[in-house]
Amino acid sequence: MSLTTPRTRPETGGRALSAVHDAVREAARDHGVAHALTLLHAATSPGLLPAGHGGHVLVPAAVEATSPSYDTPDGPRARRSGPHEEHLARLPLPDGDALVALRIPGAGPGPRGATGWAHGLVHLRLGLAERALREAAAHLRGRSVQGTAMLNLPPVRALVADAACGLAEARALLRAPDADGSAPGRAHRALDEAGRVCLHLLGATGFATGGPGDAIRASELLADTYAPPPPIPEGDRP
Repeated sequence: MSLTTPRTRPETGGRALSAVHDAVREAARDHGVAHALTLLHAATSPGLLPAGHGGHVLVPAAVEATSPSYDTPDGPRARRSGPHEEHLARLPLPDGDALVALRIPGAGPGPRGATGWAHGLVHLRLGLAERALREAAAHLRGRSVQGTAMLNLPPVRALVADAACGLAEARALLRAPDADGSAPGRAHRALDEAGRVCLHLLGATGFATGGPGDAIRASELLADTYAPPPPIPEGDRP
């Protein structure tokens, strides 16, 4: 997957943004967290650290090192002229990369509100969940109980079906009209549940450092960092 997707913003048109989301989802599914986040960042906010409502930032280490500005409710601000950044953690990823967690006082989503970054994260997380379910199925297919592959055991198949239903719910929410703005939050919750089921299916492998569980946990942290705004009250909808 190339990182040369054309830079685009939501206002450049739904078709262009949809292409970015499809590319990000594919990158997450086939290449992992850091690759997909780097692609999404290059397409939606190059040079700018995207921040959640609490002023928190969670991006690949290479993105943090090469972004001279950060987002605020009043627009971008140069990092060198801003307040002291608090480095919270460095989170290792299965692909050998790492995410850097920061808190920057005064940072937050820009004046346009929900950005291509925030909405693209839902598609990214869907790709990560598809990857996690694929890895969980392969893990279970390679283990047996009394000569039967674990993937074929009824209780295990029921859990796999639960995870698959969560993915189907998220896909449906991303395709359907979203009059009140609740679809991203609902999709995040469905993906949270699907990821936790996959973590359970992976057993001890899911908790090993450098294993697939690292990507599942990073996915949920991204949803917490960039939580979507609450739904629009019915009386305020256009």
